[in-house]
Amino acid sequence: MKLETIDHSQPLSSAPISKLRVLHLAGSSVSDFYYNLSLIYAKEVVQPVGVSSYYAVVHPDGFWQLGTSLDALSEKMSLQEMIFRLPEVDVVVPHMFCFPGMTSYRAFFEDILGLPVVGSPSHCTALATNKAQTRSVVSASGVRVAKAQQLRQGDTLTMEPPFIVKPNSEDNSLGVTLVSHPDEIGPALRVGFELDDTLLVEEYIPGRELRVAVVERGGVLEVLPMIEYLFTSDHPIRTVQDKLQLQSNGMPEKQPEKPVAKPVCPATVDPELFEKLADAAKLAHVALGCRDYSLYDFRVHAETNEPYLLEAGLFWAFSNISMISRMLIADGQNLEEVTLELWRTAARRTRVACGSLFKYSTTQQ
Repeated sequence: MKLETIDHSQPLSSAPISKLRVLHLAGSSVSDFYYNLSLIYAKEVVQPVGVSSYYAVVHPDGFWQLGTSLDALSEKMSLQEMIFRLPEVDVVVPHMFCFPGMTSYRAFFEDILGLPVVGSPSHCTALATNKAQTRSVVSASGVRVAKAQQLRQGDTLTMEPPFIVKPNSEDNSLGVTLVSHPDEIGPALRVGFELDDTLLVEEYIPGRELRVAVVERGGVLEVLPMIEYLFTSDHPIRTVQDKLQLQSNGMPEKQPEKPVAKPVCPATVDPELFEKLADAAKLAHVALGCRDYSLYDFRVHAETNEPYLLEAGLFWAFSNISMISRMLIADGQNLEEVTLELWRTAARRTRVACGSLFKYSTTQQ
């Protein structure tokens, strides 16, 4: 399979960029949970030599702050004032994990303000945040997915346990339940419907769970060393506690120091399985229309050794604690150098939005 050359139909400027001016987009207008989660990663973002950083942070009350660091932010202001006071920047790096942060805010900065955004465009991230739609798109391109059913209030469940119940558009394993017996179905559905109007009920795949990343370098899709999550018989899936250490009020505080599902990077993967996972991840990257990088969770069936794609996670905060960062480091690559390369590549994408507030082009620099 040849899936190497990527053309996003975005013209690139050949003019060099000296001091790269980066706007880090953080926070959340949805909830304190996602606001705190965003700041956990934004605080750890790498600062490559040759980069001048600026921060725009949105709060759950809808107001914004600007500053040269997260420790030196302005007073709160409206969206209109924030736009007026934005400095001239070359590229936007998003650190937002809520649904609008993954979709609407990316579209606003890139398509309306005309500022290049690192990572996949908003129409792609909107697709990837919908687990059911993601499954349909990648499956049509030949990526194996488990049997599943979408479920809304009042629908008849046709699946039989064991299966996973998950909110269709949530992340961080929020509302995810492994159902092994029929008497567990009701509670699992109630938990899921508290977070989403649509649930995905998906066949449970026993076996290994691996995380696979694709990074675009010079038009080539590069698959990095993989992460495996080690389970126990009493803890067969990842939960929110494996991903985040929560405070007593339920707010995320940091990554857990000792998760039950321990991540191991690089994972021990034989060449045949690595090729299967890499091919599936590349197919998904292209099918979903991803850009710059993408990240996927797979289950490898314990009996058949075949990989099943669970979901796509099109986020990379370029922090030291990010999963793709860990993969790069495990591969012996310099995180700051790769980060700067990807940010410069994104900055060279000319974005001149018709009717936008800014007409932006790196060719004029």
